[in-house]
Order: sequence, then structure tokens, then C-alpha cells
Amino acid sequence: MKKGLVWLCLLLLLSGCSFLTRKTALPIEWPKTIDSMEALCDLNMAWKDMHYSGSMSLRVAYPDAMQMEVYGPFGETIVYLKKTPQTFLLAAGDEKYVNEKAFEERFDISLKDFIDDLTLRGPVREGPGGLFVQRARYRVVYNLGERESKSCWEGIEGRICITFLEARFNGE
Repeated sequence: MKKGLVWLCLLLLLSGCSFLTRKTALPIEWPKTIDSMEALCDLNMAWKDMHYSGSMSLRVAYPDAMQMEVYGPFGETIVYLKKTPQTFLLAAGDEKYVNEKAFEERFDISLKDFIDDLTLRGPVREGPGGLFVQRARYRVVYNLGERESKSCWEGIEGRICITFLEARFNGE
């Protein structure tokens, strides 16, 4: 009985520690043109049958390179995506994909459009709610203010929001 209680307390302590390292967003000054970006982010996703909320790191080199790692509650990588002009890898648990079509089928978003969306390229317009991009199957809404920097993909499949906690642009 005591041994089980000790393990339960240890588990609660460790799970509580994962929340202590959560960062707060710093003010981010967004450049007019983004050629490269390195960022620490929070990801909130309810898209199709995927639901997740947690941390991620992101690297983008426009127009065709990206690396993204999504972390579990104890800092372990649970999703890894790497795209270069020559290669593609999407790994989630035991599943590995080497074709961009896997990303596009899973999210109904082309990887090229996703990179364009992250770097504010393409048909960015300004509306009453701020900047946005309207695509055929979704809309990207940008909130790039001093208090919070967030990009959200909203579509019939759900919503994916990336809140940028820290970001460096164009080799800063």
C-alpha cells in the first residue's frame, strides 16, 4: 500500500513539473518579409480526429524547408516533421512517412501552402479582424500583436492555432 502511494505521489510530482517549465510569450516584432524563422510555440489543435495542446519548436527556411517537433508533457518528441528540397519525413509514434502526400492527406493542407502561411506569403489580406489568408478549404487568421502572436488555421475540419512564444527571423 505504501509503495503504491509513493509511486502515485512521484507521478503527480513529475506531471506537475512539466507545467512549471511553460513559457510566457515575449513581444515579437514581425518583419515585413520572412525568409527564415526559428520559433518556440504552443500548439492547440482540434483538427479531424486529432486533438492536442502542448509545446512545439519550428524552423522554416522559405520557400521549401521546414522542421517541426511537437513535444509531449514530459518533453519527449511525439511528432517530428522535416522537409528539405530533397527529402521529407513525418514521424508520429511508430508511423513514418517519406512522402508529402501523407501530410496533405492528414490535414487537407498542401505543405507548400503551409510554409507560405507560416511566412506570411501568398494572398495575405487585411480585414476587420486583422490579417488573413483565404484558401479553398480553410482560412488562416493572424494575430501578430505585441501581447500575443498567433496564427490559426480554421476550416471545416477544425482549428489549428500556433501561439509564438519566442521567434527569430532572417538569421537574427
